[in-house]
Amino acid sequence: TLGDGEGVKGVYVSIDVDCLDLGYAQGLSYLESGGLSLRAVLNILQNLQGDIVGGDVVQYNPKRDTIDNTTALVTAKIV
Repeated sequence: TLGDGEGVKGVYVSIDVDCLDLGYAQGLSYLESGGLSLRAVLNILQNLQGDIVGGDVVQYNPKRDTIDNTTALVTAKIV
């Protein structure tokens, strides 16, 4: 469908990591349960049809991250 980027010359992707379930990311500005899995987000990105020309990842909050920096690692994986 056109909604996945098909037919678009350039796609700017903005990922709000608040969309992730708390099991994947705890270092978020706003904590919500029942979010997406990391695999679901990666599948969305990998299936985009348009050329990605730029992007950003927002709402990572290092002050709330776990001691092993799980959210930082998940965010880096998305990037």
